[in-house]
Amino acid sequence: MQGNKTFLHVFDTHTIKNIVKLSSDGLITNLLGPIGTGKESYVFYSRDSHDNEVAVKIHRHSILAFKQIPSYFSLRGTKSGGFLKVIDDWTRYEYSALEKAERIGISVPKPIAVYRNILIMGFIGRDGEQAQTAVKDSSFDVEEWYKTIISFIIKMGKHGLIHGDLSPYNILNFEGKPYIIDFSQSLKLTSLTKDYLERDVTNINNWFEKLGKTELVSYKNILESIENYEK
Repeated sequence: MQGNKTFLHVFDTHTIKNIVKLSSDGLITNLLGPIGTGKESYVFYSRDSHDNEVAVKIHRHSILAFKQIPSYFSLRGTKSGGFLKVIDDWTRYEYSALEKAERIGISVPKPIAVYRNILIMGFIGRDGEQAQTAVKDSSFDVEEWYKTIISFIIKMGKHGLIHGDLSPYNILNFEGKPYIIDFSQSLKLTSLTKDYLERDVTNINNWFEKLGKTELVSYKNILESIENYEK
């Protein structure tokens, strides 16, 4: 299944107990992969007891991987506690952001369940093959994608949500359409977090400029659109 290095990085005693609980509930079976890795988490492929494909994101119990947690908790207006609780809260926050994004019509992996440091989502792909990130698969309509992604940013902003780490690395190309992933650094839009919104806009504009897009929407105009947006 997983190599020794991955096993040691992810599957501590607490995480194994959490996996057993989710497996007994029929939410996951075998974990395959990982299909995605990061400093804070690993994402694995699995199926539930009804043979539906799911993605299983496990946030690591690693102090070094979560150095930025205190600053994010401050911006989120949440309190920290013991380390395991902090990771659990971090995971629940991401799940809530994903739920909100899906509810308002953003193309994201469907949030299915959250338990302690584990988040279960719908799988973006087919037959165990995950959709490629936009960095690896640029076979899409640049004009249409830009329009769609900017509309996602504005819609999320109007509903008080910032992705916080939006880039082509966190966008999947599935059947020619963009799907936004990894809301682990998401924030509520406030006067204190606008810099993160600006960073998202800058990342997207820089990316599309490299793809040949010449007419870009400025951060100022996007902020105005958010403030004037009608739900």
